[in-house]
Amino acid sequence: MEADLVIIGAGSGGYEAALYARRRGMKVILVELSPETVGGNCLNKGCIPSKFMRHGAYLIDKLSKMKQWGIFPTGYTFNFSHLKSERDKVIFTIRENFKKFAKTVNIPIVYGKGIVKDPHTVYVEGAGLTIKTRFILLATGSKPISVGKLLPDGRRILDTDQIWNIEKIPSRILIVGGGAVGVEFAYIFKNYGCKVTLVELRRRILPTDDIPEDSARYLGRKLRQIGVDIRTKTTVESYEEIPQGLQVKLTDGSELIVDLILLAIGRRPNTEGIGLEDAGVEKDERGFVKVDSYSRTTVPGVYACGDITSPLMLAHKAMYEGKVAVSHMLGENEWQRDPMIIPKIVYSALEVASVGLTEDQAEEEGYDVKVGVSSFVFNPKAMDDGENEGFVRIVVDEKSGKILGAHIVGPHAGELIHQVIHMIKGNLDIDMAVRSMYAHPSLSEAVGQSLSEIKYGSLTWTKR
Repeated sequence: MEADLVIIGAGSGGYEAALYARRRGMKVILVELSPETVGGNCLNKGCIPSKFMRHGAYLIDKLSKMKQWGIFPTGYTFNFSHLKSERDKVIFTIRENFKKFAKTVNIPIVYGKGIVKDPHTVYVEGAGLTIKTRFILLATGSKPISVGKLLPDGRRILDTDQIWNIEKIPSRILIVGGGAVGVEFAYIFKNYGCKVTLVELRRRILPTDDIPEDSARYLGRKLRQIGVDIRTKTTVESYEEIPQGLQVKLTDGSELIVDLILLAIGRRPNTEGIGLEDAGVEKDERGFVKVDSYSRTTVPGVYACGDITSPLMLAHKAMYEGKVAVSHMLGENEWQRDPMIIPKIVYSALEVASVGLTEDQAEEEGYDVKVGVSSFVFNPKAMDDGENEGFVRIVVDEKSGKILGAHIVGPHAGELIHQVIHMIKGNLDIDMAVRSMYAHPSLSEAVGQSLSEIKYGSLTWTKR
């Protein structure tokens, strides 16, 4: 069997790269572990099922506010089995559509474990098939990690892959890890009637330099308002199983009893056992495949994308890197990996979105920073929708007018952030942005207003 490109992994990055390569005229073969894992972690155990459940939690929020519009609901009945069935139906439909479309456009999917034998040969273990190819794209994804003595057992202690197997919403849950996944599950479980305790070892939730402390603090305040017990600079010291569940002792000296512990502390790359060492593909000390700006590994002809390239594990990053790789395979050098345009979006009690540099990062890089902030509190569309919480914060280099980053907390932040992504990608400056037009009433007006704060001076907010 021969191909122009063999992609090991039919998750978000691999599948998107396959479609792009096929559009560009390449003969592509996808290698995936099984028919049930097509779509990868994002589809089967990550962003798709979590957003389905998060939307339900959001609807419960909206139900509690309906009297604002003169609607007085008499209550509702929640059925977790039905929720799980409908969630799994969405996953199944997307996965089957993936497979059908791949077949329609003549992209074979070979099932088994792909092993790199050399830069132009992939052996598919389980299928007993050897494929000769011009190029290889590694897109094997990641798996959850554990910490210390907190080992997932699939029963009382669950990782973020196992949590989808629960048959009912627990009465009490301890979530270990206050990153994007932890705060999302905290919101979901709290709104579905669970008592939630969230512990984070570092001093704040969303403890990453790419998300400003203001954004994390705003979300933390909202989660506490809805009843999530957040403990920072805290983790699990010990636990034991008792008839009522798990008795947990925390490092802050407190104890609590919970039904489940959810480990949301991160993931590690799937780079073992696929022949990388024998083929000469270099990894760093954490197991991530080393790649350059074109997604090339250290072996000519072998590329990599997605979770195996860095700790920033996002489906859209994988898709982007996969297309960058294919473009370079075709002899094009214009398209490169660009960390400045990777959106980081958190879906919790509020949406939190960031792209580009924070104010602190920009100052560290030597920019003469100017910041504009616009609140959703007085935004007419947000007020109409009953969701006037949050802000738009835009970071600009005062000398050049170059837009360096944006950080949005509030309604539909994950959609609004794309306006600024395209401004950054297009190297558009503040003058162009403030002279653009924003519909009224719209949430997008907050983007224009924050830009005007920078260009013409602050009316309501001052730079910290």
